Amino acid sequence: MATPEPLRPRLCCLVRGEQGYGFHLHGEKGRRGQFIRRVEPGSPAEAAELRAGDRLVEVNGVNVEGETHHQVVQRIKAVEGQTRLLVVDKETDEELRRRQLTCTEEMAQRGLPPAHDPWEPKPVWTHAGSLGSKDGQKDVNGPPRELRPRLCHLRKGPQGYGFNLHSDKSRPGQYIRSVDPGSPAAHSGLRAQDRLIEVNGQNVEGLRHAEVVASIKARDDEARLLVVDPETDAHFKRLRVTPTEEHVEGPLPSPVTNGTSPAQDGSTWKHDPFQESGLHLSPTAAEAKEKARATRVNKRAPQMDWNRKREIFSNF
Repeated sequence: MATPEPLRPRLCCLVRGEQGYGFHLHGEKGRRGQFIRRVEPGSPAEAAELRAGDRLVEVNGVNVEGETHHQVVQRIKAVEGQTRLLVVDKETDEELRRRQLTCTEEMAQRGLPPAHDPWEPKPVWTHAGSLGSKDGQKDVNGPPRELRPRLCHLRKGPQGYGFNLHSDKSRPGQYIRSVDPGSPAAHSGLRAQDRLIEVNGQNVEGLRHAEVVASIKARDDEARLLVVDPETDAHFKRLRVTPTEEHVEGPLPSPVTNGTSPAQDGSTWKHDPFQESGLHLSPTAAEAKEKARATRVNKRAPQMDWNRKREIFSNF
């Protein structure tokens, strides 16, 4: 009798054919997530071992479990000619839920971690940013980890740096959308969902996507990126402090108390001359008109030459 194949997620790399990828994606009422409904025989999807009934976890390195059907479809279409799908079959999905494990690409390569405690996954296997990650969530018997920005040194390889940068109009900032396995970006510690704070020592939070891309490309074969994961980002925003390279290893800011004046909180705040000195003076008609014009100029987006309306992204 053959030994059953061990449970693990599957990473399916699809190259689009003349008739598309050859699979049908659908959502089901009462079930969270997007599912593979059908795989066409002889299609790129079948060749990549995508199977009917699989649940979709990630698209091109980005977790999509909480996204709508339309959002997931747009992510699949975002990379022209190819896509990378992390999926789980029903049995693997149930096992991950039972053990409260977050599905990752690493599990697709190495399998699920050995079960040692159904309620406490091994730290080395826990998804970045969840309990027990090796760089630090809190240990059961130890203090919570220090929430610090990370400084990632990248040296360009033959295929570039190996990460995708994007901006989303629904939130300010530039974000790491995906990191290619084995790439310079992966080796530097860069992770999907990180927010970019500095490029080569310069803060880029107030820059447009094209300007940030230009900053990264300013040096031919290397880049130094200061980033924060979602939890660290939220922590610094609560403190109203902008992360800097000094926070990587130096003293961390203390919580704001007793009405300490706020600093930058991650958004790009424009100076408002009508609120100087806390007086909140009513502007004249001319001042109000000029303020409205300036606001429209600041909100004007660069010309887009594709159909995606909410995101801008670049590959490195």
